[in-house]
Amino acid sequence: MTGSSADLHIHTSYSDGLYPPAETVRMAKDVNLKAMAITDHDTVAGLNEGKLAGRKLGIEVISGVELSCELDGNEIHMLGYFAPGNETELEERLEWYQAKREERVFEIIDRLNQAGIILNIAEVRRFSTGKSIGRLHVAKALMAQGTARSVHEVFSRFLGPDGVAYVPKAKLSIQEAVEFIHEHQGVGVLAHPGMYRIENAAERTLEYLDGIEVWYPEHSPSFEDHLYALALKNRLMPTGGSDYHGVGRNEIGCVRIPYSIVTRLLEVAVGV
Repeated sequence: MTGSSADLHIHTSYSDGLYPPAETVRMAKDVNLKAMAITDHDTVAGLNEGKLAGRKLGIEVISGVELSCELDGNEIHMLGYFAPGNETELEERLEWYQAKREERVFEIIDRLNQAGIILNIAEVRRFSTGKSIGRLHVAKALMAQGTARSVHEVFSRFLGPDGVAYVPKAKLSIQEAVEFIHEHQGVGVLAHPGMYRIENAAERTLEYLDGIEVWYPEHSPSFEDHLYALALKNRLMPTGGSDYHGVGRNEIGCVRIPYSIVTRLLEVAVGV
């Protein structure tokens, strides 16, 4: 599928990715993708920069976002893919999420300070390109001050579920997230169903979904076959992507889907 494929799950420095949108788009071009989706957490602020780079480089940049949701006390994620042209309004509506992310960071900093690890919000903001800040920016700040040597160490010692400064995210229900996506001409896709503590996440959310992220680096071939059959049976769109952040082993384009899926996504989004 070289030259006619897409990667529909990519993060930039506007949320918890390592590289800014323009650099991320260039890397997608370098691996010969025809299209990519920027799916930052709870923000679309990086889309304008990404789309401008895409026009210059001849690669289509799809408007996307990844939202944190809750099902029976477990965190799951929804990907929203949108018809182009309403990014400004969408970003305004995402301010609730961004405010909650910032509140979470303040609470994390407070817990770190109580544990004797002194950090302030200005040190964290240094590592955020956009308005959205999160745990990765805290991790970078802790590494910069020499408290830890790697992101993995930060999450293991401080920010993960067993860490001294762990604070859970504020989350919507799946229904609320999909309604939000639909209000803005978007298509709601369940992200990486195989990565949750809850079993049968796809089966349990089918009634709300427009699509399922079938192809994903950590999904086994047999699980992808299962998800693909589930999507077809329920007339849902199968999608896929690398979940690229710039750290870890998932490289841009390590998961590729046919460009025809992009065409279908945008057709459905326009019709929402």
